[in-house]
Amino acid sequence: MFGYVVVNVEKLTLEEKERYRAFYCGLCKTLGTRSGVISRFTLTYDMTFLVLFLSALYKTDTAMQTERCIIHPLKLHEYCQNEITEYGADMNVVLAYYKFLDDWTDDNNILSLSAAKLFERQYKRIERQYPNQCKAISKCLRELYELEKSGELNPDVPANCFGELMGEIFVLREDEYSKKLRTFATSLGKFIYIMDGCMDLKADIKNERYNPMIMSSSENFYDILNLLMADCIENYKDLPINQDKGLIENILYSGVWTKYEAEKNKTKGVHK
Repeated sequence: MFGYVVVNVEKLTLEEKERYRAFYCGLCKTLGTRSGVISRFTLTYDMTFLVLFLSALYKTDTAMQTERCIIHPLKLHEYCQNEITEYGADMNVVLAYYKFLDDWTDDNNILSLSAAKLFERQYKRIERQYPNQCKAISKCLRELYELEKSGELNPDVPANCFGELMGEIFVLREDEYSKKLRTFATSLGKFIYIMDGCMDLKADIKNERYNPMIMSSSENFYDILNLLMADCIENYKDLPINQDKGLIENILYSGVWTKYEAEKNKTKGVHK
């Protein structure tokens, strides 16, 4: 379900590309430092956006450094880290932990169970540090599981549930920004959930899996998604974002559509 909050690389300046890569690499490095090397392979673009967005909102001092790493041992590259990076890394691990548990529940995949066990100690550490976020994530995923199991046909219901999950993840602390952050991230989460349903519909029908968009016409998908993202953009405008504004708006205005547009173009090519 994650992986839609990405940059549109083609519309980035060279400076923005390097800046984004520095945040991505910083999060990757922080994952390894805090939760072990294996955790680096669970890194998501969505949590990179979380770090980028919260760092901009809180105008957090970000240390830029250069290194070679285990993933890219031959080439020097920049990375940046700050207190938000640590939070993003921890939320990344929590989501990965629950993803492995979900895969075990759905498919009895023993490898997923083993992976969940590997992350269990780290999850408990994070739970002690961020009990509110972990409680909210657990609650929302449990409710989402029940909704999907029941075959809920109104896509707004599970989308609202996933939106609530995203809303809590984006609230690092309760302060003057928390209410507007929740509203923004909730709307982003709804978009992600419905986008995932639209993208996976054909495969889910073929494999007889639950999909919230089963009763909707694919001809209406773009309009539905556009309305959801328009709401997200309006909520974004309520927050005082100036740092990395061009990079953040590349993601919100363009990047989130890249997978959808690629799939649409691929479908057009098939029907030519």
